Amino acid sequence: MSDFWVLARKEIMNLIRDKKLLFGLVIVPLIIYPAMGKMIQTGLQQAQEETQVAVINLDEGNYGEVLIKALEVTPNVSVTVLEAGSIEEALEKASEEGQNVLVVIPRNFSQSIEGNTIATLQIYGIFRSVGTGIRESVSESRINAVVGVLSEQIARIKIEALGVKNPEAVLHPISVTSMSVIKGRIVPVSPSLVSGVLASQAYSLPLIIFLMVTITAQMAAGAVAAEKENKTLETLLTLPVKRTTIVASKISGTAVMGLIAALAYMVGLRSYMGTFMVETGVTLQDLGLQTTPTGMVLFAVVVFLTIVFALSLAMLLAVFAEDVQSANTVVSSVILPLAFPAFILMFTDISELPTFARYALMAVPFTHPILSYRYVLGGDYTSLGHSIAYLAVIAAVTLYLTARVFSGERILTAKISWGKKRG
Repeated sequence: MSDFWVLARKEIMNLIRDKKLLFGLVIVPLIIYPAMGKMIQTGLQQAQEETQVAVINLDEGNYGEVLIKALEVTPNVSVTVLEAGSIEEALEKASEEGQNVLVVIPRNFSQSIEGNTIATLQIYGIFRSVGTGIRESVSESRINAVVGVLSEQIARIKIEALGVKNPEAVLHPISVTSMSVIKGRIVPVSPSLVSGVLASQAYSLPLIIFLMVTITAQMAAGAVAAEKENKTLETLLTLPVKRTTIVASKISGTAVMGLIAALAYMVGLRSYMGTFMVETGVTLQDLGLQTTPTGMVLFAVVVFLTIVFALSLAMLLAVFAEDVQSANTVVSSVILPLAFPAFILMFTDISELPTFARYALMAVPFTHPILSYRYVLGGDYTSLGHSIAYLAVIAAVTLYLTARVFSGERILTAKISWGKKRG
């Protein structure tokens, strides 16, 4: 077995033995995030359960009863009609009986409808504790939906009474059919639904890349700083092995763990972020946006090169740290500002930015995995190739600089004081 594989295997085994590291790389993304998403989903499902509605009917006509009957036949709505002399008394009774919402039908409700004036209902959401408020929001939405349907039915009856043959044309004189054009292909899906599908990709991927880069960079920096702090780096450098082999083996071993971290975070965070996405019923395949085996292999190359760049930069910075703590500080102060621009792509299409801003973003290596995934979805393999070429060059340059530092003896004495007084 070559020296490279021996050292790389040693690096991987050292990382695997670190229980705290494994917890951050595997346990958190694969168990904690999906569990959090499941708990949020459970809360949303509970909020969608039966709405307890209390009604106080002060109306002197017939339309108040019509509204109550409409609420009673609504799915997942339980109606309790209260006898109360005032709204305050009704609110007190509704709270005691555990109702979510109180609907107050005013005295002039029927009179207003029959007199062609606007009848106003009052809806009180009853918060029994300071929680999420999801249940009360859902309850209000259900009542508003019932009122909206009832209002339209009453309007339709009134329009028909005036002799209009097509009440629908009066109620909704303008009809809109929304479609989207994606990659020159007309898709019978509204732009708002397409936006929802694309948003699920735009929000989760930058966060995954950010976490992947910061964790793997600190992991590599900590490994170098620990050997320097424990005085084992001198022993490693005295071995009859090329310094470039030592650098390559350390980066390769950590890169393997970085890829595992990237996969774990991609699975875990996708599950977690999916909790917040509205179910559109539309998939990427429906929009003509789908990944191919070739595209995913090329995307994996982009991710790997990004990790290699982050690791080599972190190792280069860690050389100047005195201990693990200072290594994490110096790496964070450089890596985080470089990774932060990736979040701009959550809300912005890079093609719509001014030329200077577009090239400034593309100069940051950590934006390329996000852009590359979009290239894969759109089948733009030319731009994907440009990203791979750029990352390969910048990763090679950073690796070369790191190897040059490791090849000299300054690696043993290089320090950054970080505010400490020199003796």
